[in-house]
Amino acid sequence: MQEVQKFPADNGEEVTLRGAMPEDAGAILKTLKSTSPERSYVLMEQYGKNAESEKDYIRGMDREENLLLVAEMNGTVVGSLGALQADEGQNPQTGHILRVGLHLAEAFRGIGIGSHMLEYAAEWAREHGFKKLEASIFTTNKRSLHLFSRAGFQEEGTRRKRFWVGNDYIDEVLMGKILE
Repeated sequence: MQEVQKFPADNGEEVTLRGAMPEDAGAILKTLKSTSPERSYVLMEQYGKNAESEKDYIRGMDREENLLLVAEMNGTVVGSLGALQADEGQNPQTGHILRVGLHLAEAFRGIGIGSHMLEYAAEWAREHGFKKLEASIFTTNKRSLHLFSRAGFQEEGTRRKRFWVGNDYIDEVLMGKILE
């Protein structure tokens, strides 16, 4: 597998997928927060990360067991995907699982970037010996539910009223993809 991949987005512009570097920290946080106004409720916003702590996280990341991927167009990071070993690799019963989170800036959704990022993550996971990808998606995030379904993820369950956000309870859909 090529670590850096390029492909044309559906709008004709070239997209580069590559591993995240510490200098991407601010842009990654920006993609995470880009969903907030739409009320799709990105959990990462609740962690209170700043660019410096994100840089430290990227520097210290075990890249054999975890993937942090960015999508770049015209030199700008427009999306990020984290695929992190379940239970931080501390539990041998779940060490074969990667937990996936995907975030794209609003202006770059619906043009094939998310699909390519999920394909990259699945290929990377297979090459690193993982057997399953998992994702947790809020029921309010219909686009993500559709994207992950198209990428071969299947619904494994729903946690009702899992999160209290704003003035509403939000359900969480658990999705999984078995890697062959």
